[in-house]
Amino acid sequence: MTFQQTKQEYESTKLERVLKELQTIVKRDGKRHLMDQQLSHSMQELLQYEVIPLLEAELNYDPTPQY
Repeated sequence: MTFQQTKQEYESTKLERVLKELQTIVKRDGKRHLMDQQLSHSMQELLQYEVIPLLEAELNYDPTPQY
């Protein structure tokens, strides 16, 4: 009987991986011809201008006081 140890992974690391994947998806779909794109225009804009910047801001948050 063998046991596999699961690798402990921080949730922020998972979110960083998701962020990179979203960036790749938007970039890849943006290179496609308009008729071949798999994401709607509104979904591309939502990801590019709202979701991705919000995730980046949260992941790069520095709680150190600025004064």
